[in-house]
Amino acid sequence: MNLVRVSFCKQRCFSSSSSPLPWISPLQLLKPNSQKPDPPPQPSLASTESQRKPKFISHDTAINLIKREKDPQRALQIFNKVSRQKGFTHNSATYGTILHKLAQSKKFQAVDSLLRQMSYETCRFHEGGLCESRRLKEAIELFEEMVGKVDRARKIIEFMKNNGCSPNLFNYSALMNGLCKEGSWEEAKQLFVEMKSTGLKPDTIVYTTLMNCLCRASRIDEVMPLLKEMKENKCEADVVTLNVLLGGLCRESRFHEALQMLEKLPYEGVYLNKASYRIVLNALWQKDEMEKAAKLLGLMLDRGVFPHYATSNEVLIQLCKAGMLDDAVTALFGLAETGFKPEPHCWEFLIEMNCKDRKLLPVFELLDELVIKECTHNLHVGATFA
Repeated sequence: MNLVRVSFCKQRCFSSSSSPLPWISPLQLLKPNSQKPDPPPQPSLASTESQRKPKFISHDTAINLIKREKDPQRALQIFNKVSRQKGFTHNSATYGTILHKLAQSKKFQAVDSLLRQMSYETCRFHEGGLCESRRLKEAIELFEEMVGKVDRARKIIEFMKNNGCSPNLFNYSALMNGLCKEGSWEEAKQLFVEMKSTGLKPDTIVYTTLMNCLCRASRIDEVMPLLKEMKENKCEADVVTLNVLLGGLCRESRFHEALQMLEKLPYEGVYLNKASYRIVLNALWQKDEMEKAAKLLGLMLDRGVFPHYATSNEVLIQLCKAGMLDDAVTALFGLAETGFKPEPHCWEFLIEMNCKDRKLLPVFELLDELVIKECTHNLHVGATFA
C-alpha cells in the first residue's frame, strides 16, 4: 500500500500526462554559463544631452553675452532666449544693456518695441528703482540724442516720468529744440513752463533754445521778457544768446534796437564776437539799409572788427548803387588800412561810378596807395627769400 503511494507521488511530481520534462543535473547549475546575457543598451549622446538639465543663465551672464555680441539681431535673440527660462525676468540692467546695444546700432524700431514692453512692467522697475541702472539711463540718453525725432523724445520723457526717473535739463532742452524745428512754438513754451514747475532751474542753454524758437516764429516781443527773467535769476546771457536775439531783431527789420545793442553792450561788460556785428551788417545791406550799414561798418573798423571779404566787396558796391559814393570811398580807405584789396569786378565798379560822378582824385589817390602797398609788400617778401 505504501509502495503504491510513493510510486504515485513520483509519477505525479516528475511526469506529465503529455510529455516528460528534461532532467537537469544539479552539477550543471554550478558550472559558469558560457553565454553571457546581452548588456543593457547604452544611452546615445543625443539622448544624454536631452536628459541633462540646461544651465540657468543669470542676469550677469546675459548682460555679458549681450555686450560681447557684435550683431544687434543676435544680441536681441539672446535677450529673448534668456527670458524664456523658468523663473527668469528681465531687470533694468538687462533692459539697459540691450537698449544701449540697439541704440548704438540705430535699430530704432526694436528700441520702440522694447520701450513699449517695458511700459507693461512698470511695477518691477518701481521696486528696483529705474534710475539705479546707470546703463539704462545712458541708453535712453543715447537713444534720445541719436533719434532726434520729437515723437520718440516725448515717449522717452513720459516713460521716464512714469517710472520714477525725472527728466533733466538736457532732456527738456532736446525736446524743446525738436519742437521748435517742427514749428510747435506753443508746445515748446508749455514744455518750458512744465520744466520750471518740476523745480528745475533753466540754464543759459534752455533759455537760448526757447529764444531761438520764438525769434524764428517772429515773436521777438516774447523774447525780451525772457532776457529780463534771465537777469533776475542770475543766469548770464552768453554771446550765443545775444546773437540769437540780434538775428531775431534783424529778421523783423528792427535795426535800431540791434544797432543800440551793438553800441552799448560792450560798455556794459558784455562780450560780443565778430559774428554779432556781421549778423547785423549782412541784414542791413541785404535790405538796402545802406546808411545804417555805413555807420555800422565805421563802428566795426574802429573796434577792430572786420567784415568778411565777400561782404566788404558787396557793401562797397551797394553803397555806390545807392549813390553814396563818398561813403564808399571812405569805407574803401578804412578797409584798405586792414589789408583789404577789392575784387576786380568791385574795383572796376568803383572806378566807373567815381568817373561818372567826376570824383577822380580820391579814386586815384586810393589806387596809388594800394599799388604802393602791394609793391612794398612784394619787395619785403623778395628780401626775405633773397
